[in-house]
Amino acid sequence: MLAPMWNTLLFIGMALAGVLAIALVAWNTDSLAAFRAWYWLAAIPAICIMSAVLGYRIPRHAWRWGVAPLLGQWLWEVLASGAQIGTGNLGPFAQVVVFVAYALTAIPCIAAAEIGAFLSRRAARADR
Repeated sequence: MLAPMWNTLLFIGMALAGVLAIALVAWNTDSLAAFRAWYWLAAIPAICIMSAVLGYRIPRHAWRWGVAPLLGQWLWEVLASGAQIGTGNLGPFAQVVVFVAYALTAIPCIAAAEIGAFLSRRAARADR
């Protein structure tokens, strides 16, 4: 079992990996359509793979490895363009909408982490 501090550092590292993924996609695309395509075709699968690997290596509470990158992306979105998100008719409700969008995006990453944890537990049971 890893020390709690190590788990915290891994969680922060996964959050930073999520920020890096969205930042790379944003900086290398010009249009919104290209951003969406590269985000769903490159960034999300990469995050799912990282979540699955950490879920396999650290199967206890594996769901957190799928949540961390999207939490990092949401914080990046709020901090980078937070002044623009809450403007207009929606006000602060727009922040909630952005959070819900990232929460729904976390579902495949959580599933990948849980599959990795399941495979880890199954491999450990087979070794006994």
